[in-house]
Amino acid sequence: MTIRDSQTSSRSNVETGVPGLDEILGGGLVSAGVYLLEGMAGAGKTILSSQIGFHRVSQGEKVLYVTLIAESHDKLLAHLRGLSFFDEAAVAQQMLFISGYHELMQGGLDGFLKLIASSIYDYRPSLMIIDGFRSAREFSETELSLSKFIHELNALVAAMNCTTLLLAPLSGNEPHPEHTLVDGLIELNRYNDGMRRAREIEVHKMRARNHLMGKHFFRIAESGLLMFPRLESKGAEQSGPVDLKTRLGFGLPHLDNLLGGGFTQGSTTTLIGPSGVGKTMLCLQFLAAGVARGEHGLYLGFYEGPQRLLGKAKAVSIDLADAYHDGRLMIQWQPTIELAVDELVANALAAVKRTGAKRIVIDGVEGFRDSALRTERFGLLLNALLHHLREACVTTILTEELPLYAGPGHAKGVRVSALTENLVLLRYAETETGLRRMISVVKQRESAHDTSLRELVISSQGLDVIGDPLGSAGVFPAQGLPAALTPRRDT
Repeated sequence: MTIRDSQTSSRSNVETGVPGLDEILGGGLVSAGVYLLEGMAGAGKTILSSQIGFHRVSQGEKVLYVTLIAESHDKLLAHLRGLSFFDEAAVAQQMLFISGYHELMQGGLDGFLKLIASSIYDYRPSLMIIDGFRSAREFSETELSLSKFIHELNALVAAMNCTTLLLAPLSGNEPHPEHTLVDGLIELNRYNDGMRRAREIEVHKMRARNHLMGKHFFRIAESGLLMFPRLESKGAEQSGPVDLKTRLGFGLPHLDNLLGGGFTQGSTTTLIGPSGVGKTMLCLQFLAAGVARGEHGLYLGFYEGPQRLLGKAKAVSIDLADAYHDGRLMIQWQPTIELAVDELVANALAAVKRTGAKRIVIDGVEGFRDSALRTERFGLLLNALLHHLREACVTTILTEELPLYAGPGHAKGVRVSALTENLVLLRYAETETGLRRMISVVKQRESAHDTSLRELVISSQGLDVIGDPLGSAGVFPAQGLPAALTPRRDT
């Protein structure tokens, strides 16, 4: 450990107040540290630094905002007034704005450093923001002179205990002296996927902090920047030993008997089958059984809004309206339109923690897959989500669509059933009297189960599973269906 590292490790923590950022940074900034915030134009550097500044003001501290750009302070403040964190009363009182452009033009880096020193001495801020650090780069005659300026700035802010943010445009792969001399290097950037765009943050360097590695999604809202740490990069909270004796069923006796009493608490299950076979109805039945036991539930869907979903449930005598309105059942509906999966996952986990939900349904995992900007990480993200839910002892059901007619593009991407302990297969079969829905338990890792093929009946009276195993008499393979969907004849 260097002298500089030992000094930073002994200093206090500075919370940014930006949702998700402190977790990405490994706890926040270190007091009196110097941090370089780089990003392309429009990435959110000014909003982020101002959001941090006004948060520190709300904690009773003073903040100094130094500009090295030609833009006037009036114009800067006009842009910030539309954000909820902006505090008009704090401007010129606790949030102080000064321009260093003239001093830099007249006296170079030495003249600018003198302005900083006198301003810190006069105002005694706990946080200083230098916006437009590229100007300082351009006015440095050599890399040595810029390194000297950074060294002196480090010494000054350390002596005055003033945490400092330097804002600059992206430098690409080109190295700069300040990259090695600052305590932290943070990059804001954009990722393009066809016509879709997403903002991302990456922490390249953070002294005295065990920060989260890699890129993390964020967006700019009326409240400022909202950041969503990548779920794969952080561990789940341990909930203690799993109780394999506690079973959560559907409230359908014959189906629960197939499952040996129900799913093990904290397990994950895939309901897989073609469209219209009854996956969503079984999910709603599962949630209704939990509500009847006094449990909270969460439904996460992508294709049907809450009112339509409640209507479908009522049509088959599954009444969830009261539970939905009094909060025992939460329905999160998110159409797959410009959807950020990291935000969706974060909201779902927050809802589980807030409500104490014991059952969660993710209806239409294809919605997850289609909305992921970086599709290569979908499997890792889903696996991380299921791990977090297991550790929270939440029993989870996912539904996965199978095509009615297998095409050449079938089975591409992640096979969700491989990530779950239990697999329940729904399919169609043709009989002499018509088309029937069939259900069978393919696997259940943590308990014995009945593998026999049964008929699933859906009517206005509700759902039911026929008690007797379906024999071969009168059953024919459904025309055109792939082998995976065709029921086996009992021998």
